[in-house]
Amino acid sequence: SRQFSALIDDLNKKFSQKAAYNSIMLSYDKLMGNTLLVKVSPDIDSTYMEEWLFMNGKWDKKSTIVIDIEKQKSSEMLFSINGDFDLSKIVDMIEVAKEKVISDKKVKNSGCKSVSILMKNIESSSNKMDHLIIYISLETSDSGALYELSFDSKGNFEGFLE
Repeated sequence: SRQFSALIDDLNKKFSQKAAYNSIMLSYDKLMGNTLLVKVSPDIDSTYMEEWLFMNGKWDKKSTIVIDIEKQKSSEMLFSINGDFDLSKIVDMIEVAKEKVISDKKVKNSGCKSVSILMKNIESSSNKMDHLIIYISLETSDSGALYELSFDSKGNFEGFLE
């Protein structure tokens, strides 16, 4: 959980505490280290997002995306890591994912390969956080098999992705 509080600090330093995200994707690789890809806006009501990649210890801006506010309010497709969603929940989700892989797939050891936190673009609902989905990818240490699991924004396991 220490790496997730460090991640929150890093994101807050880079993009400010008011920043709002459409997606945060983390991946872990023995050779590459941690890679982070984010779609982020300066705040929840912004009319644009930027895509940034963190790799080899440095940030690179990849693109700017204009939000079509005629179709959807930006506040409905963005979430805050300082209010809407607590990144430290990911630690518990990874543990649940590992337990599910052990019990359902009869796998002994697995490690977290990637975590994706995405806001699905769906029509409005009373709670925008119903549209936040978390995908966790686990890799087995023996065969290298990959298992993808999905969770909702409250941390409830939704199922294996085929």
